[in-house]
Amino acid sequence: MSVKIELLNRYQLRLKDDDLLLLPVVEIKPTDNFNLPHISKIDISVTGTPEDLAQQIQSAYKSVKFSTNKLLKLATPQRLKQIDCRWDRALSMGVNCILLVSVEYFDSDEIGNPKLSATKIAVSECKIWTSAPVEETETKISTPLITPPPPGPFFKSEPIPEMQKPEISYPGWFAIDFGTSNSTITLYDPKVIVTPDSFPNEQEARLRERMASWLNHRPVDNIPGISRDAWEQEWQKFLTELSKDLKEMNSVTRHNLGDRLFRGVNNLDLLETIRQIEIGLSKRLSWFRRAASKRLNQIYHEVFRVPPLEWQSLIPVELDKDRRLNEISSELEVSHLEPSLPQNNRVKVKVVLGEQAKQHRLDAIRNGEEIEGRFLHSPKRYFGQERSFQITLNGNSESIEVNKLLQAAYAQLIELTEKYRQRYPGRCSEGKFYRAVVTYPTIASPFVRREIEKLVGQLDIEDVQMAYDEAVSVALFFLWREFGGDLNVGIESFKTRCRYNGDKWWQNVLVLDIGGGTTDLALIRLTLEEINPFEPGEDRGDGGRYYKLTPKLLGSSGHLQLGGELITLRLFLLLKAAIADCLLTAVVRESLDKDVLKVQPEELSDYFLDNGKYLPGSLLAYVDREIREGDAYKDALNAAEKVIPTRWKNASSRAQTFYTLWEHAENAKIILGQKRQKETPEPVFVLNGQKIFELLQQNDIQLPSEAIDTLSVTLTVKQFERAVSPVIREAIGIAQGLIENAFGSKSPEPQNSQNHKEQVDWFILSGKTCNLELVSRELYQVFSKSDYFVWNDERVTFEPEYTKLATSAGACFAEKIRQLGFSPKDSKELLRRGANQLYIDVKNLFYFLPCSFKREVIGGNLDPIFQAGQELYQLQANDSLARFRSSWQGMQLTNNIIRQDFENIKPQLWGSYNGEALRRKLEMSEEDFKNLIKVQFEINQKLDIDLLLCQGDPHYLIPINIPCLDAAKAISTSTVISDDCQVICDIAVNVAESANALKTDAHTVIFQAQKDYSNDLRIFHYNEGEVQPQGKGLITELPAFPASGKHTFYFQFHNPQSNKWELIGQLPEPEVKTEYPCRYYVSLNEKGILRVHAFEVPYLTSSDSNCLKQEGYVFRDTLQAQPNDVRAERDPFSGEH
Repeated sequence: MSVKIELLNRYQLRLKDDDLLLLPVVEIKPTDNFNLPHISKIDISVTGTPEDLAQQIQSAYKSVKFSTNKLLKLATPQRLKQIDCRWDRALSMGVNCILLVSVEYFDSDEIGNPKLSATKIAVSECKIWTSAPVEETETKISTPLITPPPPGPFFKSEPIPEMQKPEISYPGWFAIDFGTSNSTITLYDPKVIVTPDSFPNEQEARLRERMASWLNHRPVDNIPGISRDAWEQEWQKFLTELSKDLKEMNSVTRHNLGDRLFRGVNNLDLLETIRQIEIGLSKRLSWFRRAASKRLNQIYHEVFRVPPLEWQSLIPVELDKDRRLNEISSELEVSHLEPSLPQNNRVKVKVVLGEQAKQHRLDAIRNGEEIEGRFLHSPKRYFGQERSFQITLNGNSESIEVNKLLQAAYAQLIELTEKYRQRYPGRCSEGKFYRAVVTYPTIASPFVRREIEKLVGQLDIEDVQMAYDEAVSVALFFLWREFGGDLNVGIESFKTRCRYNGDKWWQNVLVLDIGGGTTDLALIRLTLEEINPFEPGEDRGDGGRYYKLTPKLLGSSGHLQLGGELITLRLFLLLKAAIADCLLTAVVRESLDKDVLKVQPEELSDYFLDNGKYLPGSLLAYVDREIREGDAYKDALNAAEKVIPTRWKNASSRAQTFYTLWEHAENAKIILGQKRQKETPEPVFVLNGQKIFELLQQNDIQLPSEAIDTLSVTLTVKQFERAVSPVIREAIGIAQGLIENAFGSKSPEPQNSQNHKEQVDWFILSGKTCNLELVSRELYQVFSKSDYFVWNDERVTFEPEYTKLATSAGACFAEKIRQLGFSPKDSKELLRRGANQLYIDVKNLFYFLPCSFKREVIGGNLDPIFQAGQELYQLQANDSLARFRSSWQGMQLTNNIIRQDFENIKPQLWGSYNGEALRRKLEMSEEDFKNLIKVQFEINQKLDIDLLLCQGDPHYLIPINIPCLDAAKAISTSTVISDDCQVICDIAVNVAESANALKTDAHTVIFQAQKDYSNDLRIFHYNEGEVQPQGKGLITELPAFPASGKHTFYFQFHNPQSNKWELIGQLPEPEVKTEYPCRYYVSLNEKGILRVHAFEVPYLTSSDSNCLKQEGYVFRDTLQAQPNDVRAERDPFSGEH
């Protein structure tokens, strides 16, 4: 039987959301790869009790019948259509129904046509049931004896009510990539465990597909001196050798030999076939063998680059179940509004995503319904915008904030993920979702990031991880892909593409992700080092190696309105102008009456007229150019609007024309932008008169039938490239600027001793826009001449198959590494068994600033506050984020903080602080405020910025319950800091270590005699009793602790007669647990007490801003983050185009 019906034998009926019946899924699939069945009829029936429920269940399934000349050829598994089944009553106990599925089909003959002479039938059934009532069961087994029923096979205990069952948490997590055009979700589910004892399933499937295709198509290379007949003869000999053990081989089936050998065979037969291919090639002529070996090498290379998702317990969620796709369109439709109640004033909103939303939008437009707010074509672009939509649905009208719609979109994605788990209950773990990993645009402001985190957290997700932006996520995905799922082979392969120095290998990676709406970039250094956890002489067993891979973020950048939709918008305007020009030209040539259009040619701007008549081509000329600006360009757009109205913001009836023309522009982008071979003629995009007629008809403009055939608009590749190239160049220009800023102004890394020039070693392209021919060409033109990238096609990676999945899968994988990583010493047993281990230090991505921040000052210049590449630290023991503080600076009445990724890129206002409001609250004059108040900026890894404010120099709160040394006693003096602000002698560490190394100058002087410390002296307070000033002191940073874990302090007087260092004592390294790198400091008060501090020495702080009326108190406030700048001319769906 060549058709298999995938259907459960038994299915327990359940309700969801009180009225939605969860029904069994029905799939049909071919069982033979060579005999593909042709389906003629599918019958689905449901019988049983209760009858009304059986009828309702049957209504959810659809029986279909295909005509003889339009049979369904079943080449891949197909899920039968199933609509939502609603049941508004309580689900009774004892349901007993039978779902019967019958498939009528015909087998294929040798050339793939249906054998209509023999009808075949496949049948499968499923029992749909619910538990019988407890009372009924007990009645059947009752006896005259008044005794409780004994335990045994006939005893049915009372089931635990659902509400009493303890709620469990889902043991994994999911990663969401909510895109401008499409969205994906990847699950990490520890229930999916695959033992890596053979090929990963994903790689095996690709191997079968590519090998079968190679043998079926039998490619011929252009080799000088070798005729096509010679190729045919060699192929025939080669195929005859391979098929000698196959039965029923003839000239017809030999054309599908690849399918016979590689599809439907087990793993052992697969490997044996490959072995036979290698043996067979050894018997062929050398030129054939070389060509075939080259092709096989390409296939193997591609196969080993397929990421083994299953091995990592990662599952791409099937979000679009009807089309069986992992990605779903992000287009949104508001499907349900629940009116707000006066007491909570919260409106419940439910949305749907995907093709269903698109189809409903088109239906609403045709029916003349209002679509603004109810449908959002690209909801992601509204992040950070404070706006609302008035939405009317089923008689309810509510003003809905855009954030509520975005939250509903996230809720829908999570719901689709939950439905996926329910469709495959045996594959996924159970439990309530606890953790979500949410990606975001690289350039998104802290305002937007906090909004996303809050919106998802309010959906009953306890842990929302916002650690990975979109560009970094893509980089981690392709890094994992580099290893091919096999650490033993993958690590060695990775090393060969790295530079190295000693036991470290590294490469610089640039990710350029041009998506539907945004462009995201990240420049990352990947450093691989081998760590030996074994002591000298310790048994290493079979010699497994432990590797640590450290990614360091060298810089990031991007643009929130630069992507595929901006390209489509520019084509849309070009196409609109071309149609307008076509119609106006037809009027001039009198093939179209001028009264047909809603504008008379003489009403147009003088730019387009010649002696009062329209000048053909003039309107199009001002739009068909790379640089679109000026009054003439604006007039051209306005003129085109008069001819073919599409601006629907204030006239919803024009929306249908806009979206129809938008679809034509999307098709033009696909046709004109596709990659092609050199010999292939350039394609053209043609919009014929019938389609122009349909566009005008939507605006009640009726073209006469005789004019339709005379109208046509053609766009060429050159026109496409003029429209598109500014967008592509802007994105590539950001990449170029990011690289030159990172490498052009910096000295070579110390580890880069073999190559004095830093370069990009690996270029990763992501996002569907990167599939355009023009992107490849512009990249080559820019970077083939760059000093920072040696062009090599092998090191430019673009995989269309993973353009969308890469982001969510990369973030999900990164979180797995972060959650499940362990130290080298805990992996010794695995290493002894010969298993290599790899640890990716994902958290290192958070240790460095990806961009610079500056403050606006008088004169138009920008004053640097934080520099790109600045290392971040843990500043306090209870910090969960890495941070860095600027130096203390003067305070302005208005503080504007600017983000600048590199020179010559447009600065972005990141946030502001109103110092004037603070001044008024403190009742200070402007002069006193500017003279007395100082500010220190503090930034964290999320790029949130706080202001630390103080009158004068800050005072410090010194803890007294930490180890200390009395240096004054050791030195035999009462004070160590003199009245003239000098330390009476040198105080140093690493003195003994310096002596052991036979060096006299390797010690570190931490406090220097005869140095003027008048600007460095600080006021110390102590945390005992009331906090009172206790004198002055000095603070300085300590070098790293030696292996002993203790710093030994020495002193030395500046005496020409002696250079002897004398011992003060030892202080141990503080025992602290840190999430991030931290720095150590030493404090010395005037009485000579030395203390070692982990983290920053704390300030004397207050949460009341009035503390700034006193000197020394530090008050913390937050920079007011700014929403990202949104330009209406780059928003395709603003209704203004």
